[in-house]
Amino acid sequence: MFHRLATAALGLAAVLLWPCSGAAQSAELTLEEALSLARQRAPALLEAAGRVAEAQGPVAGASPVLHNNPTLALEAGPRTLATGERAPNVVVGLSQPVELGGKRGARLDAARAGLARETARQRDTERLVLGDVAATFLRALHARERLRLARGAEETARDFSHSTQRRFEAGDVPVVDVNVARVALARARAEVASAEGAEVALLGELRGLLGLPADEALALRGDLSALAAQPVELPSTLPERPDITSLVAELEEARAERRLGEGSAWPDLNVGVRYENEGDERAIVGALGVSLPLFARGQSARVAGEARVRRLQVAVEAARRAQSVQVQAALAQYRKEREAVELLEREALPLLADNELLARKSYEAGEMGLAEFLLVRRDVLDSRADYLTRLLQAALSRVQLTLQTGALR
Repeated sequence: MFHRLATAALGLAAVLLWPCSGAAQSAELTLEEALSLARQRAPALLEAAGRVAEAQGPVAGASPVLHNNPTLALEAGPRTLATGERAPNVVVGLSQPVELGGKRGARLDAARAGLARETARQRDTERLVLGDVAATFLRALHARERLRLARGAEETARDFSHSTQRRFEAGDVPVVDVNVARVALARARAEVASAEGAEVALLGELRGLLGLPADEALALRGDLSALAAQPVELPSTLPERPDITSLVAELEEARAERRLGEGSAWPDLNVGVRYENEGDERAIVGALGVSLPLFARGQSARVAGEARVRRLQVAVEAARRAQSVQVQAALAQYRKEREAVELLEREALPLLADNELLARKSYEAGEMGLAEFLLVRRDVLDSRADYLTRLLQAALSRVQLTLQTGALR
């Protein structure tokens, strides 16, 4: 309870402190702040909350003890007596239908199960939205790191182009080396432009998930490596995910609707009282009516309800089995992605800087040809890009694991 209150307070503070459009200073969001903001402003969550509010209507409608309103009837007209005189004839009746067969209880149970279903769907929508926000946030961080890598490669290519031009002017290299260096610089600049576009696109996607306007200043704060390495605490017993809870509630709703159909085979009572005024005579009589369920006996509700119950029973069992399988698969993938990251960090990254520096010195000293140097340089860039991709995959697999276990809050 305290955790939820603290989370709500943090989200409210994030909304209140969020800068207005056109503000000069852009806000930097951490992953936790982005998730908190999503809980408050994500359009999908606002719609899900509205559906929960709508589902409270049937509960309110089924709560009264009597389902139908009483009927007040008035009959009036002239009456001709045996003497030939005319006298007023007035009849006033009040009747109240009363359901039997447990129909009110079944209707109330169905309404409450519908509310529980929408509440569970709201929590499942929150789980999925938070997963989308976390994944988009991580991809945006990855795009930022790729842009940083591309700009570093552009700077290196520019220095290399200038160096090659000087060597050409000194007569050390042919003009083809100058042209190749210029092509490499152009490709590096194109890679920077592409990386900038990818970052802008992902930030726009994140704005949409968070319910922010297009012109809202947005920047991210976080380290992809640290987020990928965060531990995942798995409970000893997996809690039931809200999508399965929603199916269980829908199953209870189907059972209640089936009972409502079975109750339609019971007759309903109509209890009332009548006041009659015929000339000088007055009378108060009670009335009792009983419906005869000879033809409409809830056949449609019973047959459809029984089929729906069987279908949902199968769906619930399948979903529970699938959750266990999905968790095990997500856990295995996360462990393997972390293993790949650790392998690169241990055996590849320490060598990249040395390889690039040694190749550069060898080329400038004339000990290595241009083709060999560019091959080494491309391998260094590809390795660093692959490392960033492995970090992203490890971080995304961690998010997927928390989604499958229902631990993402």
